[in-house]
Amino acid sequence: MLTREEIVEVLAPYNLWGGRKWNALPRDEYLLGIERKLSAGAVALIGTRRSGKTTLAGLFLGKAVDGGFPPEGTLYVNLEDPRFSPYLSPEFLEEVFSAYRTYVYDGNNPIVVLDEVQNVPGWEKWVRKVLDLGEARVVVTGSTSSLLRSELSTLLTGRVLPVEVYPLSFGEFLMFRGFSTDIKRLLGKRRKVEALLREYLEFGGFPQVVLTEDEVLKLDLLRELFEGIILRDIAYRHGFRDARAVKIVAELALSRFSSLVSASRLRNELAGILGRKVSPNFVDGVLDAMEEAYLSFRVPILSPKVKDAMRYPKKMYAIDTGIANVVGIRFTENIGRLAENAVARHLRQRFREVYYYRGKGEVDFIVKEGLKVTRAIQVTWDIDESWEREVEGLLEAMGVFGLKEGTIVTGWRSCEERFGEKTVKCVPLWRFLIGL
Repeated sequence: MLTREEIVEVLAPYNLWGGRKWNALPRDEYLLGIERKLSAGAVALIGTRRSGKTTLAGLFLGKAVDGGFPPEGTLYVNLEDPRFSPYLSPEFLEEVFSAYRTYVYDGNNPIVVLDEVQNVPGWEKWVRKVLDLGEARVVVTGSTSSLLRSELSTLLTGRVLPVEVYPLSFGEFLMFRGFSTDIKRLLGKRRKVEALLREYLEFGGFPQVVLTEDEVLKLDLLRELFEGIILRDIAYRHGFRDARAVKIVAELALSRFSSLVSASRLRNELAGILGRKVSPNFVDGVLDAMEEAYLSFRVPILSPKVKDAMRYPKKMYAIDTGIANVVGIRFTENIGRLAENAVARHLRQRFREVYYYRGKGEVDFIVKEGLKVTRAIQVTWDIDESWEREVEGLLEAMGVFGLKEGTIVTGWRSCEERFGEKTVKCVPLWRFLIGL
């Protein structure tokens, strides 16, 4: 075991009181969310790797210090530091906290950040103790939604509030590139906005990728990120013994982004590639693990019939269009599907319940808030080629769910047409992504 002096030596370079600076563009929506929820207990920043969780936690500590809180009253613990790896346990967390309290800060109500906390088995017990005794405010980060499951649901019920962190939205992307998100200021800059939108659709919104200028390096970073999620957050964490098979399932599924994905069909394709039988549960397990690792998410059909919900496959979307591009066919052949994926990600970040609709026609997205359906949304890059089909499906769904207005997200066209008492509006993708 490390001595307390050695623990503080490891901690110092990561911390504001040790000279650490967190130089990054703020993501104010998240910082306000952390501040609001931390007053009610602990906060869990969860999301895919490299979405910015660590930076957000550091920026939050910096914001507290800028507001008058002493730097020594903040503690950041990197639980992926190899010097800590042999000792990770609730008892070690207590030793780290005691070392900090002994040598750095003995004042009231420090703010403690535990980064990549899922590396510590039983970490929930230590956090529960700290919260019960009022010893600190706690922010934890992790790359898996399982932080909010299993023991957490019983040990920390209502005590840890989640903040899901996503790769940059298009609005954040614009700010990272030095542009305003004021729609009026962007209206006269179509060519520039078009170039930025295409860049966003092609390379996505992971902050490191956005801030990298070299396009080849962008793709290398995305491939490395995909590999890391597959190996560390899916295969290793979930105990899948055949990492190659896991990767094949992920590639097959994500290559069908913005499309219906059947687990049974994927299983047959995997069996053909591997030349052997595949367990019926394997593909389902991998698809669930992909969602838990925030690599992808699936959208189910909205139907009052339980049979329909079970019979129809879900639609697959990547958490980031850059990931979709490095796994699937390249950008130019897929701009319509990428636009749909961008809309899906945008909706998932803002609404708890997002579905698709299928009747005589189809609608890409149905948003449900509480017990009421509030939005019906189609996505098509070239509305001139598909106007009749998109409108027919939209009007049908609007009739079923009692909506007076529906939206078609397009590449660039704006329009508004009335059909009796119903109104269909066309909204350019860039406006939809920063205006909803």
